[in-house]
Amino acid sequence: LRMVGESAMPPQIGLMSASGDTHNEEDIADKIPAAMLGKHINECYEAFVFREFDKARDCAEKFISLQNQTMYSGSALYSRIFYFGLVSFWIGRETNSNRWIARGAESKVSIEKLAVLASTWNFQNKTLLLQAEEQFCARNFEAAEKLYDDAILSSKKHKFVNEEALANELAGHFYLDTGRKDKSVPYFSQAEEKYREWGAVAKALILAKYLGNC
Repeated sequence: LRMVGESAMPPQIGLMSASGDTHNEEDIADKIPAAMLGKHINECYEAFVFREFDKARDCAEKFISLQNQTMYSGSALYSRIFYFGLVSFWIGRETNSNRWIARGAESKVSIEKLAVLASTWNFQNKTLLLQAEEQFCARNFEAAEKLYDDAILSSKKHKFVNEEALANELAGHFYLDTGRKDKSVPYFSQAEEKYREWGAVAKALILAKYLGNC
């Protein structure tokens, strides 16, 4: 909802079980860890998209603390791996943490395997974007440049408009963070256009405001 400019649902004070008992967040974490796992990774994704670093790191740490308590299966699993990997690389760069970069690399390997064994169509662009972020962390900038462009092209080819927007935005941050603001602008501009095409108006407006100040 936040992506399209609407407020998210207010936080639940408690959830009622079938027996009529009300449980707070701590109860849910103890009794239904899978529910909290999903909550933390969704909040992590939102914070990542809106570049809220402290919130993203906090949610990622909560996700890690719970992931060993539950076995999650379902079609959304791959997206959790993908976004957790992107967040991990971001945290690793910002905090100079090899541990977080290693977590990102683990996610990258998982998505690479899915691209080979499951679906090139669904996972090639995600693999390329994670590889780009990994090379950014390793300061292999020339390799990162090519991988960002490849991720953008793959997202476009396979019709993932939201991930085409994201790949453009992350490429923009890459150029901005490596001292090449002028080169970042076309990527941010394309990201703004694609977020708007996808319907993420609030995110597009943030980028448009930034571009207006360039």
